[in-house]
Parts: sequence; structure tokens; C-alpha cells
Amino acid sequence: MMINNLRLQNFRNYQDVMIKFMPGINVLMGDNGQGKTNIIEGIYYLLTGKSYRVQREQELLRWDQSEFHLFGDFLIAHHKVSLESHYKDKRKIVKVNQVPCQRLSDFVGTINVIFFSPDDLVMIKGGPSERRRFLDLHIAQMRPGHVSLLNSYNKVLQQKSALLKSFAAKSLKYSQLQLWNEQIIKYGENIIRNRVELTKRLQSVADNIYGNLSSQKEKLKVTYMALGNKNIDEAISKFPQLLEDKLEQEIDRQMVLVGPHRDDVQILLNDKPARLYASQGQQRSIVLCLKLAELELIRQEKEEYPILLLDDVLSELDRFRREYLMNFIESSRIQTLITMTSAEIHLESGTLYFVEKGHIRREQ
Repeated sequence: MMINNLRLQNFRNYQDVMIKFMPGINVLMGDNGQGKTNIIEGIYYLLTGKSYRVQREQELLRWDQSEFHLFGDFLIAHHKVSLESHYKDKRKIVKVNQVPCQRLSDFVGTINVIFFSPDDLVMIKGGPSERRRFLDLHIAQMRPGHVSLLNSYNKVLQQKSALLKSFAAKSLKYSQLQLWNEQIIKYGENIIRNRVELTKRLQSVADNIYGNLSSQKEKLKVTYMALGNKNIDEAISKFPQLLEDKLEQEIDRQMVLVGPHRDDVQILLNDKPARLYASQGQQRSIVLCLKLAELELIRQEKEEYPILLLDDVLSELDRFRREYLMNFIESSRIQTLITMTSAEIHLESGTLYFVEKGHIRREQ
């Protein structure tokens, strides 16, 4: 998969710029605050319908503007695909080959992308929501229906939460909560199964990659914990009873206590929780390993690698991990966009772009 060119209009600090990218490694170089990351963010937004930095599209608008436009021409399996995203008046219109899409799932996964930045360490250090988000973003690219599944589940969650916080009589809450619980089970089981499938596939690939990164001295294990249980079939079979058992407590605390929205991914290094016992370097290795595993899983399914976006990553990796990553990219011929400052390490290969104050110049 490749991006051939990108056009940004009134997006972040760009008024109107067109960039043509090359196969292989593309390096976006410049000082901080010049707009390197905005280019990466624009590509990610165009492909996923979301920003990885902000929740509200208004924050992506160029100063004093009311709309932004993104255009991109891509190549997948030797076929050209054009994507367009237009945001105006709090509404978003997305088109694939000039045809409007009605839902996010209509275009997510058309072109696959993997994004990697130093902030991804929160996947290890942060709470369960960060690890669930990691899984869901990947599943959505491979199984676009997962987006609709999550949306349906979240709507049910909101309705149940509103009922729990309402002033309705307890007896009335009991009967209505039973109905919402049926919906939570219906959507929740499918979400759990999707996440479990991906986690198992990640583990199978990540095990080998982490072994290479640690010279076979350390063991990485990634396990999905559904409803607090490692045994997925058992967790799903007990799901209805668990909801029933927690009903009284949910009413008293006015919050939804059971469901995949509270699940976690257990990441162990040498059988110990990586969040608590792994060093900073080990945590970076784990995140790097999981990102490379994502690349491999997409290649296995789509028979070609996705586009790889690296935002200020190389400066955060030590020499060994940096060389491992670059060797992987070069040997796999993955189209990669890398942001870095001029003070960082010099790369032997790649097309160089200088970014300054929203202007981009390719080195000849």
C-alpha cells in the first residue's frame, strides 16, 4: 500500500499544500512546531476518520477558518484509490473515488495504516482503556463492521447509564435494565470475540519479534482478559449471570460495572506485569514489537504491508532498536513517513522533505 500524494487545505497550519510521496522511506525534517506532525495527522485522519491527537474536528481547522479539506491518492494491490474528507459546520463528508460514504465503516480499512509515536508507551503505562483502544483501532481496519458494533454497544451503554442515574423507581429500573442487559450481551459478546481473535494473532507474531529484540533472553505474553477471565468461553457463558449478580450494585452506584468496556489486555514480561516491572527500554521494546506485529498481521491478510507513520520515534529508541526497526522497514519495502528534527541521526536512505512554517520543500 502506498500514498502517492496528499493535499491539505486549511488543515492545522497548512493553507493549501500538495505533497507527492515516494516509495520507501520519506523523511519529514524540520524544527519543532513547523508542521511535520500535522502532515502525519492529516494522512491518519484521512484513512481512519479520526485524529490521534484531539477529539474535536474544530481543533484541526486552520486559524480563523470554518472548514478543511483533505485529498489523497493511494495505491493498493496495483489499483488507484482516491480519498477525500471535507469538514464544515460540524459535519464531515467522506468520499472514496468521488462516491460519498454514509458511514465510517464504509471507508475505514480501504487503505491500512499503522501509526507509531513515543506517546504509544501509554499502551503499557496507562489504564485498560488505552489497550482496548489499541485493539479496536486495529480491528476496525481489518473488520470495518467492528466500528458499527462498537457504536451500537456504546449507545446501549449510554442508555443504560442514563437509566441508572435517573430518578425512576427501583422496581421500574429492574425491568428496564434487563432489556438493556440483553443488548449488552448481544453486542458485547461479538466485541469480545473480535478482540480475543486479534490478541491471539498478535501474540503469535509478537513472540518471535520480541525474542529477536531481546536476543531470546525475555518472554512476552499478551492475553485478553474478558470480564476479568482469561478463559473466554467461560467468561461469555457467565456473562448473563454476571450482569444479573451486579444489578443491585449498579443501581446503588449508578454506573455500568460489567461489559467489554471494562476489559483489559494483560501484557506480561517474563510472567510479570510489564506496566509495573518492565524498564523504560523494555516498555519501548514491547510497543515496537506490537507495532511490527500489527504490520505483519495486515500483510498476512491483505498480502501487502500498510503505510507506516513514525512520528518522532527514532529519537526515542536506542541504537539497537532503531537499527532493528529500520532494517525491518527497508527489507520489507514498507512505505514509511518519518518525522524528525535536523538534530537527529542521519538516515542512509530515503527521500528528504524540509518542513518550515507550513511550507514543504523536497530535496532534489
